[in-house]
Amino acid sequence: MQIPQIRMESTFAKLGLSINKPVINIKQPMAEMNLRQKAATLNIEQARTELRIDSSQARANIGLMTPMQFSDSNTSYGRQQWLQAIAEKVQEGDRLMKIYSRENAIANIGREKGQRVLEGGYNPPVPSLDEGVDVSIEVKPAIINVIRNGMSMDPVLRPPEFTYTPGKVEPYMIEYNSLKIDVIGSQLDRKM
Repeated sequence: MQIPQIRMESTFAKLGLSINKPVINIKQPMAEMNLRQKAATLNIEQARTELRIDSSQARANIGLMTPMQFSDSNTSYGRQQWLQAIAEKVQEGDRLMKIYSRENAIANIGREKGQRVLEGGYNPPVPSLDEGVDVSIEVKPAIINVIRNGMSMDPVLRPPEFTYTPGKVEPYMIEYNSLKIDVIGSQLDRKM
């Protein structure tokens, strides 16, 4: 005798999920710096350079003199000639006084004076290496003053912009569960 057996076959349910991911959009607008640079002020003060050129000695060397220099030159020349004339007179007197020497003093003195008149003339002073021009220069330093006016900043901050789309999960059935029961060994086939 056959004992009936029950055979059960089951299948699991298969669940599918349709997933839409969430989306986050972040947008950062640019901030405005608004920088303003004020121009610096630069002041440069330059005092005048003094240049002095004294050409009075050079002019005197070529005979062009100021009235004061001309007067001084004539005074010194006159004094020199006066002292030289005194010295010559003293020397001539000494020569004339020495009668005991056998010299013809009067004739000799006359001859010397005659030759001296022919040799005379203007003898300019010896020029110096710089020709008598004195140049002096006085340089004054430049005064530089810098005023920094700086810069100003007026920033405009903009917050970030967020957009959020939430995600969705939608379940759906791929396959439903089932249970199949069979009775084996019996004449009856029943399906439940």
